[in-house]
Amino acid sequence: MVTTVQDAGANRPVVLAREHPFRLGAVEVRPATRELVGPGGREVLEPRVMQVLVALARAPGEILTRDDLTESCWDGRVVGEDALSRVISRLRRASEGVGREGWTLETVTKVGYRLLPSGHDPLASPLALDAPPRPDRRRALAAAGGAGLVAALGAGAWWALRPEPVSPKARELYEKGREAMRPGLREGTAQARGFLREAVTEAPDYAEAWGALALAYQASLRFTAPAQQAGVQAQAEAAARRALELDPNEPQASAALALLAPVYRNWAAAERLYLQALKLHAREPELEFIYARLLSGVGRMREGVAHAQAAVAGDEFAVWHQQILGMTLWAAGRLEEADAAVAKALARWPGHYALWFLQLNILTFSGRADRAVAMGADAANRPLNIPAADVEVNLSVARALASGAAADIQAAAELNLDRARRGAGYAENAITALSAFGRLDDAFAVARAMYFGEGFATPGQRFSTPIYAVGGTRHTHILFLPPARAMRADPRFPGLMRDLGLADYWKTSRRPPDDPSWARA
Repeated sequence: MVTTVQDAGANRPVVLAREHPFRLGAVEVRPATRELVGPGGREVLEPRVMQVLVALARAPGEILTRDDLTESCWDGRVVGEDALSRVISRLRRASEGVGREGWTLETVTKVGYRLLPSGHDPLASPLALDAPPRPDRRRALAAAGGAGLVAALGAGAWWALRPEPVSPKARELYEKGREAMRPGLREGTAQARGFLREAVTEAPDYAEAWGALALAYQASLRFTAPAQQAGVQAQAEAAARRALELDPNEPQASAALALLAPVYRNWAAAERLYLQALKLHAREPELEFIYARLLSGVGRMREGVAHAQAAVAGDEFAVWHQQILGMTLWAAGRLEEADAAVAKALARWPGHYALWFLQLNILTFSGRADRAVAMGADAANRPLNIPAADVEVNLSVARALASGAAADIQAAAELNLDRARRGAGYAENAITALSAFGRLDDAFAVARAMYFGEGFATPGQRFSTPIYAVGGTRHTHILFLPPARAMRADPRFPGLMRDLGLADYWKTSRRPPDDPSWARA
């Protein structure tokens, strides 16, 4: 299995035979066989060169000193400067050959070296250099993911430095960055990164700004092509760790690390992290939001409502908080409240694609397809920057359900089946539409393709616009929405839940879905 390296133990000895394969950008690194495999071909590295690559990859974007590398790659033995320089030179040569789409290697004069995975934003490099080298104990406390994340969340403040007063300019940049992030759009997220990078340049010890910067990098993953996501994730992790160095109780950094932890098919582990974070940062809106999102993905929509409400209460100007509230209310059977919440949010953000499509789907699949058709016919109020062809896919379903004509249903089904092969978002829409049409064989076929690659592969790009699945994630909340009711009543549904790992999650966590009847099947 190929993974992404996320290991705080950069000084741990590198034993190549025990290292799992991992990716750097578009390049697969196979330590045990010392191979690099990428678009440019294949190369076998010398053992020591591969050891140094693994050590640097364990701390993506961070500086490792010569002492760090000798400890992990030469068992702490004293080695001549020429020996390390030769290895670095060979690794740099590899980065310019097979590894050119995987990483770049930087020499930080009189300090050490750092590896930047493909997709790293060069504008952020000076910020990372502002952070002083950390003692090993801080590195362990602030590690991202798994037990390291819990340690970071629960770290005591005994080593924290007293923060200096923040300048008005840095505070203004921070506020502008937070505001730009709230709509959840590509342009605003990029602008947020710019403001927040400037804020931490102005005030390098500004923990809140580092935490917000981590969230901005995390949010930008969905606008980043898969080959570059590892680099952006490394930036998010580095910013979060810097925030937690400055303030172990900085909640945005905790939220960013929790968001970066894999959720899809890792629900139990992710839930433990989220609950630990919420215990330390009760009612923190970003943490409430991500927990509501997890609950929706495991069929616990009713519980999700309470956490979505807490997210909105904590930050009502974040669009995705409003979207998750409307969606969980709808799925929990609270239709009137869902209508009101989405209408209010759309009045505040007219034309926002997430809210517009949510309202369209609620109308389409709640017996009001005629109103959905009318909504789509109002071209002036359609979602901004969304191609008409993408809107038409959804409207074809609304028209078919409004007319009930067999020809309309057939045409809409064929259109959705065709689009399901073009992106994960299209496939999600196809599953719900086909279930609503009663075409359950097709609905299950698309689900098996999207989740397991059976029959055909679903691309990571979600729709025709450049929005991507993060880390191969596939959304499961669609299986618990009202239009998938027919699928949930089908005898094949428990098998789908078993193969997704949800049945095991419900059994071991003792936290069943809203309707546990089929979960026990």
